[in-house]
Amino acid sequence: MERRTSRRDSDVALLQAFNAAATAETGGCGFVHPGDIPHRLFNGNKLFDPAEVLTVWEAGDRIAAWVLVGPSHRGFDAQVRPDLHGTDLERKVLVYAEHRTTELMRHHGIDGQRIETEAYRCDTTRTELLVELGWCLAPEPPWVVNRIRLDGLEEPDVPDGYTVRAARGVEEAAALAAVHAASFGSTWTPETYRKVMQSPGYEREFVVEAADGALAAFTVTWHDHVNRTGLFEPVGTHPEHRRRGLGKAMLLFGMREMRASGMQHATVVNEGRNVASAALYRSAGFAQWHLLDVYTKPLPR
Repeated sequence: MERRTSRRDSDVALLQAFNAAATAETGGCGFVHPGDIPHRLFNGNKLFDPAEVLTVWEAGDRIAAWVLVGPSHRGFDAQVRPDLHGTDLERKVLVYAEHRTTELMRHHGIDGQRIETEAYRCDTTRTELLVELGWCLAPEPPWVVNRIRLDGLEEPDVPDGYTVRAARGVEEAAALAAVHAASFGSTWTPETYRKVMQSPGYEREFVVEAADGALAAFTVTWHDHVNRTGLFEPVGTHPEHRRRGLGKAMLLFGMREMRASGMQHATVVNEGRNVASAALYRSAGFAQWHLLDVYTKPLPR
């Protein structure tokens, strides 16, 4: 078994294939959508070198596991091949992930009193192992993976003065950076957003354009062709354009595009305490599929 850092762009496609195969075997219990991998690597970790945050375990020519640390989020994702689930390798991967997260937080001067990771509630092997390793279930609502079958979809009801369309590419990086930053209160520049759009694995982006040409909402869609399941991640609406039905119209538009691309289902995730997001996804027809609980551990002194 070899452990290595990410050293090539082709790792993204390898990990996406790994997660697609694992999802097909497990029904999605315990494995993030393949689209989450480039999203978390290049968007969530936009300030970090992929070689610093991504670690891969290989046995021969097959991936056995991977860990993606999110130093700014004070946590990590850890995925282990289904046939190795619950083995000593999974234990070693989780211990490594904990130490690597702590190491990178300290190296980059990121404060915090705890680190965290999420675990699918259906994956009792993982949750029991986390508890055995000293992790505690956080007293907060779980993250929710929502899913919808892409048939019998509503027609998008786009309010007057707005247009839903596909993003035009890197030429709109500045406008996309602005709506992303406004939607989430995050920091984006045209250059950092352009880098995300040009990163390995990046797929389709849809926007809602207002009458004045400004972007009012956006979402990126990802496609798992093995399981014929699309993902919306992220989904955001500018504060000045909320409560007008733009998010729902954009999702319905995107779902039709996913169906045209051969997808049978779509998924989207909301934080448990985010009531507005949960309501939006229910209004678009999504229903709860999986729950992810947060587990925490005090940051070592």
